[in-house]
Amino acid sequence: MAFSAFTVSKQQVMPFAALLALVAVTVLTLLSLLVQQPAIETDLLQRTRQALAESGLPTHLVHFNGRDGVLTGTIAGETEGQRLAQIVSSVYGVRHVENRLIPVSTASAQVDNVEVPPLPMPGFYTPPKRYPIEKIDLSAIQFKYSRAELNNNAVAALEQVLVELRQQPAMIIEVSAHTDHEGTALGNLTVSQARAEVIRNYLLSQGIEAKQVRAKGYGSTRPIVEQSTAESTRNRRIDITVLEQ
Repeated sequence: MAFSAFTVSKQQVMPFAALLALVAVTVLTLLSLLVQQPAIETDLLQRTRQALAESGLPTHLVHFNGRDGVLTGTIAGETEGQRLAQIVSSVYGVRHVENRLIPVSTASAQVDNVEVPPLPMPGFYTPPKRYPIEKIDLSAIQFKYSRAELNNNAVAALEQVLVELRQQPAMIIEVSAHTDHEGTALGNLTVSQARAEVIRNYLLSQGIEAKQVRAKGYGSTRPIVEQSTAESTRNRRIDITVLEQ
């Protein structure tokens, strides 16, 4: 009788012990994944941004949640959005890509019937300097290759722009970004549009009305000096043009 009771007790304990072991393994696995997740995200982000830069596409629009990529921000058109999603998806280790990109169409950019300045004919472009806001020195706004992120120097340079816009709330300006001739034409247009959008978004984040600021990327189509000279870096610049006073 005693032997029978011992056998039953042992049969009851063994499944419980197995369950405890399974729970312990699951907890340890989850803890291991949580510890590894930041390293995984950093690795995927670095390799993804490298792939985007090599394709001449903006690199600041992607971030990761574990192995899942998320694309956010504004782009020049749906084609660029599809290319971005395709390249991110092709990076080894990426599990899923969520595309939240917003195409910026020319039609939606129209403000109170203000026309978009046309692309110039071949030759050197002369930025207008009619208004004080157009004469502000923005040479401190510099971007790393294929990047569209503002640093402290860029933010400081935009303070005077904010002052002018706050003093004249009826003014409408275009923030235009320009590149030199290095890279592909499509890549330069895309990254310049992203840079112009970053500046516009910063101005809006400081309380400027959306209707006051438009963003336009011209790529390398508006050089102000000869592209093959030592001064060609001057073509990588930000201009401000008053569209309506």
